[in-house]
Parts: sequence; structure tokens; C-alpha cells
Amino acid sequence: MKMPECERDDCRFVQRSGMTTLAYYQPIYDKNGININPDMNTRTDYIDCLICGKKWVAYTERNQTTYEELK
Repeated sequence: MKMPECERDDCRFVQRSGMTTLAYYQPIYDKNGININPDMNTRTDYIDCLICGKKWVAYTERNQTTYEELK
């Protein structure tokens, strides 16, 4: 997982426990072996910077992660 952007170069991150939806998406492959039924589960994680103290919620779906900074 790529970490969020932080203002300092020396930031260190910890990932706290999160949650995942648990629907089953059976793989269905086309003739080239590409899965045309990707996993649509969503994972939510909590990220803390140990240096500057910022906190984020990370949402991951279909291998794309977005971050929302907590104020």
C-alpha cells in the first residue's frame, strides 16, 4: 500500500486495524486469462504518522487507494 503524502521527508507510518467487506466475487476469465469479474470488496484502514501526528482513513477498492485526512 502506498502511504499518503506528508509534509516532512522523515515521516514514518503505522497502519491500524481496519475492516473489509466480505462479498465473494467468483473469478470469471476471458479467453486471454484476464479476470473480468474483479473483487469489488472495499477495505478501510487507519494510517497514523508517528513523526508529525497526522491521521488518515485509507479506502481501497479495485487496487485503488484514496486517503482522507482526519482533522
